[in-house]
Amino acid sequence: MNGRAAPLCIGEDGWPEGPEQNRPPRLEVVPGGGAGKEKLAQRSLLLVEDDPSMRLLCTFNLELAGFRVTTAGSGREGLDAARVGRFDLVVLDVMLPDLGGFEVAAALRADEATRDVPFVFLSARTSSDDLARGRAVGAIDYVTKPFDPVELGARLHGDLDELARGGADDVWELRFGGAEPKR
Repeated sequence: MNGRAAPLCIGEDGWPEGPEQNRPPRLEVVPGGGAGKEKLAQRSLLLVEDDPSMRLLCTFNLELAGFRVTTAGSGREGLDAARVGRFDLVVLDVMLPDLGGFEVAAALRADEATRDVPFVFLSARTSSDDLARGRAVGAIDYVTKPFDPVELGARLHGDLDELARGGADDVWELRFGGAEPKR
């Protein structure tokens, strides 16, 4: 574009009528990455996050990484969505306004319809006790905030790939070196 930055626009409202060549290029989310990559079956993910900004940031980047994302803004909404939908993975914030992430995880494990759905915590709570508690309720991974949102999708794909090869313990070992967090 001649070395100049083009404005970032979402949608087309507000652009003057005229030839297409005068408009900036449209941005589109292309699931699964760029050209030349083998297209994988799109994985479905439930993101349970109460912060609207974080939810939007994660959703955008996870969709770019090829996930089909459903969101929930509270623990109860997350449980309802998990029971109705079929997800390959649930990503849970620990600190939610109604039910905390650990409680949501325990409820997912107790429900026959959702007990086998893997989940990952995404949290600002980073103590070894929090990680141990996350592992104890069955998390396959625990991503701590702050994190690189662009890398989140690749990490979650890696978690699911490792889970398919081995199991939850193998994913945890991949991320944390095999050592169980100390309580």
